[in-house]
Amino acid sequence: MRLRLRNPSVLLVALVLAACPRPSTPGESADDDGGSSTASSSSGGSSSGSSGTDAGTVVDRPDPGRTDNATRDSDCDGLSDADEYGTVWPGGARTDPGDADTDDDGVPDGVEVGRTSSVDTRCAGRFTADADPGTATDPTRADTDGDGLTDGAEDANHDGSYARTVETDPRNPDSDGDGQCDGPTTITGVCTGGDPTPAIGGSDQDHDGLPDPVDAAPTDPDADGDGLCDGPSTVAGTCSAGEDADADGFVDANETDPARVDTDCDGLVDGVAFGAFRGEQDVGTAPRNPDSDGDGLPDGLEAGVTVAPDPSCTSFVADADPGSTTQPVQSDSDGDGVPDGAEDSNHNGRVDPGELNPALAADGQAEATTKEACALEKLVSVDREYNGEPDLQVVTAVRGNDAFVEQSTVTVPGAGGARTPAGQLGFNPVAGVAYLVVNRAPGGGAPDADETAVRNTLNGIGAISTPITYEFTTWDGYPAVHATYEMAGAVGVKARVNAVLAALLPGADGQLSALGDITAGSNGLHVEAEYVRRSAQTAVTVLAFIPQDRLTGTGRFAAADLADGSALGQYADALGVQCDRFTTSAYAALEILWAVDNSASMSDEQGAVAAGAQAMRQKLDGATVDWRTAVVDSGFYNPRGTADTPACTNQSCGDTTEHQCREWTRDMDRFSAWFTRGQASWVGAGGHCNQAREEVIRSAQLILSDPAQGTATFMPPVTTENPLRLRQGANLVLIILGDADDQYYDNAGAAAGITAYETFFRALPVSSLTVGGITCPDGSCGEAQRTPHVVTGFLNRFGGVQGSLKNLASIAPTVNAILDAALANVSPYQLSRAAVSSTIKVAMDPSSTVGPCNWVDVPRSRDSGFDYDSRTRNLLFFGNCRPDPNQPGKRVAVSYRYWVDLTPDADPPPGPCQACSQCPGLSICDLSACACSCTQALTCSAGYAWNAAACDCMCDARGLDCPPTHHADLSLCACTCKPDCGGCDTAGICQASLCECVAPGG
Repeated sequence: MRLRLRNPSVLLVALVLAACPRPSTPGESADDDGGSSTASSSSGGSSSGSSGTDAGTVVDRPDPGRTDNATRDSDCDGLSDADEYGTVWPGGARTDPGDADTDDDGVPDGVEVGRTSSVDTRCAGRFTADADPGTATDPTRADTDGDGLTDGAEDANHDGSYARTVETDPRNPDSDGDGQCDGPTTITGVCTGGDPTPAIGGSDQDHDGLPDPVDAAPTDPDADGDGLCDGPSTVAGTCSAGEDADADGFVDANETDPARVDTDCDGLVDGVAFGAFRGEQDVGTAPRNPDSDGDGLPDGLEAGVTVAPDPSCTSFVADADPGSTTQPVQSDSDGDGVPDGAEDSNHNGRVDPGELNPALAADGQAEATTKEACALEKLVSVDREYNGEPDLQVVTAVRGNDAFVEQSTVTVPGAGGARTPAGQLGFNPVAGVAYLVVNRAPGGGAPDADETAVRNTLNGIGAISTPITYEFTTWDGYPAVHATYEMAGAVGVKARVNAVLAALLPGADGQLSALGDITAGSNGLHVEAEYVRRSAQTAVTVLAFIPQDRLTGTGRFAAADLADGSALGQYADALGVQCDRFTTSAYAALEILWAVDNSASMSDEQGAVAAGAQAMRQKLDGATVDWRTAVVDSGFYNPRGTADTPACTNQSCGDTTEHQCREWTRDMDRFSAWFTRGQASWVGAGGHCNQAREEVIRSAQLILSDPAQGTATFMPPVTTENPLRLRQGANLVLIILGDADDQYYDNAGAAAGITAYETFFRALPVSSLTVGGITCPDGSCGEAQRTPHVVTGFLNRFGGVQGSLKNLASIAPTVNAILDAALANVSPYQLSRAAVSSTIKVAMDPSSTVGPCNWVDVPRSRDSGFDYDSRTRNLLFFGNCRPDPNQPGKRVAVSYRYWVDLTPDADPPPGPCQACSQCPGLSICDLSACACSCTQALTCSAGYAWNAAACDCMCDARGLDCPPTHHADLSLCACTCKPDCGGCDTAGICQASLCECVAPGG
């Protein structure tokens, strides 16, 4: 505990005098067996004190001669008996180990000193913990700051913290800094006694309870005219209390904005109605919550509001049918079990085709599937972890005991010795996932620079392999990179998170407890990562760790959900509830075109693709797609002429090494042969058909061109299936496999070439396009590369998944990630809002799936269940839980939480002056300069010295003047006993309780 006491006349100082009188023993000594018979104290107070329950309970008779006083707390005040016997306060005073409130000020001794626990187990249920252990008062002096008010009178609830504007500060004689002492006593040079408003301070011209120095409109009690006074006081005939409830000049999380008529932008005025505008107080809704009943519909829309009372509210939604309204304080207006927002699924206030009527019970009661997913009692519970100063919020799901039950705030060293919040850690023991989210200085010009920097840091802790990345835009519009890695080390996930935190933020604390850690096996850890660039000043990193051997269970999704962009918001952002309803449809046509570097250096990489062919087939066969695959090689752009024997040709596709393309097929054995060296149809032709220049994107462009410049072509698409043509309306996947960069454009034309390729592929007549690559992104594969890197630039234009082929083991996971992205792109089940993925719940009509499935709560599974892609907002179905394509038109209902963006500023200040949020010591906020100002320079008591940076009296080791038996403890600002009392002579024994050397038997 760090003591920072603010009394200019008598600050709390722990002085150990050179010659201290031995205290008398209160009561009789305890029984030899350590019994707990109750006794009264004889040293300045009764055993229960003079302040009722605040004084604690005596559970034993204190005795300075006991050898176990360090673990005894006879009066249950939080100070061990050894502490109370061995510490001498100013004037030679000691606390009484038999009286929990020695100075009878109403505040227990331990609360005054900052104790949060008792060393004595017998005090369980009897001990009062300090609610603010960073502050302390003198337990032997009833009026620590000398202003004429006892500490208990100032800390009215005796909890060790002081509530600003409600209580005064027992450490500071002038809590509000207005020159008037809190109590009746005048302190020369500091303040004059008798402040009538000591907890608020300053003049208040408009009598709204908001002091003029922090009142934006000091002569107008209701600046925005919403019927609520700007401060906490009612002004008769004008407004009722009040917007800034704690009168501090800040709009806190539970307050409305005195400068805005509609703080939550729901269409209702914060207070009472005026003019044509309705008020929250009249309707009974919450002025800080745009959706008071949590049904997904804004309060004003439910009340029929069509015009925003606050024109600056860009999020306001007008009611499209004001003649039909619902109850803004009742989530299910018609009582059919389905929330109003689930029935009005597009949230416009009108019953549109395909929607249920929130004012008609009959239609909702007939929708069993919708009720299973969307009834309020069926929603997935959530946990929201906030950090205001680093502007972070993380949302995770709570499913029974499957939750992030351990959370910790990360802090780093700040100005003046303070700690500044910088992020948070979390741990889920059921899923085996530990995570960290930290706000860091950006590592370069874009989030990919942050990814590179953090990957290098991780690699220094445990070797990183199989990096797979893609770029995306977060739900609130910020550029970001997602990455996955495999990380070596048979270590605990909590231990690894703690180590990574220390490396990313030197000096950080808030590490997770070592208890209950889950250790990875020999395969190490899987890492999910998200890097968000909010501004030139702010970069957010999210890292989730899970043992590789747990990736087959729910832990996989717990880790992925943290870093997929959906769990992270800003501090002030809100959550809404949404229900979407779909009807099932036929499977999508998916065409997978491989553009393959066929040079001799690629045979091993091609073989790795062949080895994973059956896994690809299994994945695709278990999804909602009708798929085919084909290949074009990098020699397609310019094969050798017909003079070759045998000839190489790009004028037709065939399964021989003389052909540069392979036709569309569903036969994965045939596909595997294309990628296997030694097979007659091997795509890596080599020899006379090999070309010196690799142009993988150019070759794909040619085979998809119409007309195709004299080459074989898959264009134009045809309605009747043809192995040599794309299917009309199909979705296209382009997978690039090559160790060299595309060389069609030279360095001078590379940037323009990326744009030309993008333009061509975006214009293709396909329903959707997914691109991905297995390449050499860092250019270290010994093959020709361009500057800028053409393939990487092309992939990034489409947000394509990119993996490295430098490690053959990374090829299969990269292919899997590319196919995941493709399956998401083609799904027809797109949610209307960006869901927090962990909160999604899905229900389907009974018997509407291809096999047995829990239709009332479809499992999250890529084997047999559903999953969600946050980039596209699409749901995917797998295995038995796929909708039966032969039964189109069946119902699918989905509930989830979604983000409400209430923070348009990437770096919002927490209040009018961000710099004033944590003014140190006695400094105050200068609102005109928006800075902390230290206007006092106090004379400090013995043991303390004035510190201008801290604007406070801080512990001074030299001033403590500790005797030889003690040493200075700056954390307590006291002289504490040295081991063995500093070294007793051969004839002496250390009496630990009193820190004295005594003769044997003495």
